[in-house]
Amino acid sequence: MPSDTPEKSTSQLAVWRDLLAALDRVDVAWQATQSATSGTQASAQLPGNVAVALVKASERGTRALAGIAETLVEQYDSGEPFRQVASALRQAIDAWPTR
Repeated sequence: MPSDTPEKSTSQLAVWRDLLAALDRVDVAWQATQSATSGTQASAQLPGNVAVALVKASERGTRALAGIAETLVEQYDSGEPFRQVASALRQAIDAWPTR
């Protein structure tokens, strides 16, 4: 008897694994910035072009995290544990400063 639930393809799983690896790299990079800037004002050390690039990249990252949270709302139990997170991330996107 065939299952009504489609099996995730290898390529679909690979995409999700790539996303997990990218999030791990972001975390490691963030921890490295914290170690490098401990005891100093990190924002005062950023050249303008780096700050602008961080604004743009952070907005894209926030959109990605919002999408992940929405996926978890749909797929994780009742979704309730992630509903507030997804809402907060949508609000952050709506309030994101543009340059």
